[in-house]
Formats: sequence, structure tokens, C-alpha cells
Amino acid sequence: MSRNVLEKVLHQLTVDRSAKQRFREDADAYLRRFALGEAERAMLTQFDVLGLQQAGVNPMLTMGFWQELSPDRDMRAYMKKLRPVGSAEALHSAALKR
Repeated sequence: MSRNVLEKVLHQLTVDRSAKQRFREDADAYLRRFALGEAERAMLTQFDVLGLQQAGVNPMLTMGFWQELSPDRDMRAYMKKLRPVGSAEALHSAALKR
């Protein structure tokens, strides 16, 4: 995997309007322009921000990508993607005490 190529793609997608539009219209066609493997393309088309960060991509780029192009731009959904909560875990650790 090439972190540098992933970061270049994410940067373009967050700052270039025409790149955003091309990605929205046909993400696979847009991504074929870059030297990306199948796993990398899948992370981008599936908005796998956890996978991108685990690959070493700058967290600010993954957040910008999410906010600009994700079908669900809600930051709570972004945070859930970064830290999947198991069935035995609570999403928030703070609780009111009586």
C-alpha cells in the first residue's frame, strides 16, 4: 500500500471541486487514474476511515474526506467508524450517579 498515493487522492478530493464531482459520478473510474491496489480502492469507495488511518493516512485527511464526500457526513458516524463499539461496551463512559 502506498500511503503517499492515498494521501494525494484524499487531498485532491477535499480541495478540488471537479475531483469531488468525478468521484461522486463514478468513484471507480476516478480512482483508476492513481496507482492504487484493490484494497486501497475499496477503502476509499467504502469510506473505510479506520482502514485508511491504520494504513498511516493523516487523520485530518480522512476526516476531510468523510466530511466532504461520505453519504453520512455526521461526525458521530465518523467516530463510530474509527472506534467500533462492541456489544459489551458503552459508547460513552460517563454516567450520572445517584
